[in-house]
Amino acid sequence: MERNGTQVDLFIAILVRFPYIGTIHCDPESGTLRLVFLLREAHQDFQNFAQRFEAHLVLFHQLRDRKATVASLRKTENAQLTMVEVIRDIASISLVELKLIVQLILDYYGDSVIKEGPEVQEEDAVEQEMMIEALLMAGSPRQLERLTGFREDGRVLVFSTAQGVSRQ
Repeated sequence: MERNGTQVDLFIAILVRFPYIGTIHCDPESGTLRLVFLLREAHQDFQNFAQRFEAHLVLFHQLRDRKATVASLRKTENAQLTMVEVIRDIASISLVELKLIVQLILDYYGDSVIKEGPEVQEEDAVEQEMMIEALLMAGSPRQLERLTGFREDGRVLVFSTAQGVSRQ
């Protein structure tokens, strides 16, 4: 992805299109995206979800005759929220897979998933999806910048973190 904003445009488009993704991070060293979903009162069994999630992703990639080089889940909890992080390699992720990931989270956790922002209207969703697909196809993992995108006060913000700065 070119450093001239293509990666930033991708993050903005993903966050606008999928209001259930709370934060998105790019780690250029590993070539991965980390999608963070925020949950409140998530009492469901994470191990059960992880097994279902993995089974769906494996089948998805078998049907597409492709293999994901990085696909993992992580759960972090604090007193008020649970974070489910989906880590995927940016080189092989697609719009269809993003949609599948969001739907799997919503199907399992339901109303526990925190939605940050309004639902995207169908016309806007199609436009955002076309943009996401084009940006994913245009990107090259060798040119990634360490970025984080999130929402604050109804706006989508994307910022760059200097290389060598540790992440959480």
